[in-house]
Amino acid sequence: MAKIRNLLFEPCIADVSYDFLEQSKLYCFQAKEYSERLNAVMSSDYFMRNISQHSIELGFCEEYDLLTTDHLPPLAQALNELNQLRNSQRNFNQENKISLEDLSHFLHLSYSITQRFDPAILIPPRRNIPSGGGLYPIDIYVINQHIHELPQGVFIYDIFTNKLKLIRKFKDSDELNKALNKTLFAQQKKDIDYTRASAFMVLGAELERSCFKYLDRGIRWAILEAGEIVQAMYLASASLEVGCCAIGGFNDEALAQLIDYQNPSQITLLALAIGK
Repeated sequence: MAKIRNLLFEPCIADVSYDFLEQSKLYCFQAKEYSERLNAVMSSDYFMRNISQHSIELGFCEEYDLLTTDHLPPLAQALNELNQLRNSQRNFNQENKISLEDLSHFLHLSYSITQRFDPAILIPPRRNIPSGGGLYPIDIYVINQHIHELPQGVFIYDIFTNKLKLIRKFKDSDELNKALNKTLFAQQKKDIDYTRASAFMVLGAELERSCFKYLDRGIRWAILEAGEIVQAMYLASASLEVGCCAIGGFNDEALAQLIDYQNPSQITLLALAIGK
């Protein structure tokens, strides 16, 4: 009889893939140069005009008009309206903060279980986000800053129990501010109103969950899945009238340490500020 392989414990991510992940990280000493590069692009009429008008050059080809969206079914119309409202909000209200109820609804609409595990046919729990092989390598962490029903700290969102589990508590606001400056470059960058955001989401990936089955190609699925979750977060924020803004420039190593990552296969992919 053929020996059963335990794929969960075999090395599945190549060294060259780890090299790529390492090269794509951002560190504190790179923050100023990185920010200057972004500002150079965003402040240039030439760059912004080309970005806004980019398209694939095909030359002459036959063209066909698509139908309008004037008569959509009710659910499709609701989605169309959310797509119109979806945007990045970079400034937040000084007085009005989101509540625990707002956060609960936001997380449920963004990432939740839609079908439980069926042991009879070995179908894993389904979620509102597509995932390669149903492996779901992404976890959501919450850094609370101004939600008064919660302590200031770092939580992991347990999708199975619908709970926030406290994994790191800040002793005071100064410690929180130092953590935000170290991880999100809150003082170095002026692109988002970090001090008034109610909380920050962090999307972290455990690559082994996906790569044990798909090898290095599983890294693609993890990155795609993070994008799917962020899109769901934007739609959720639009439906709840909560502001949000994705954050791509952060100190990868410091943020990984803040959410207690310890293995090279655990990486932070994206952060997101939310508030009113």
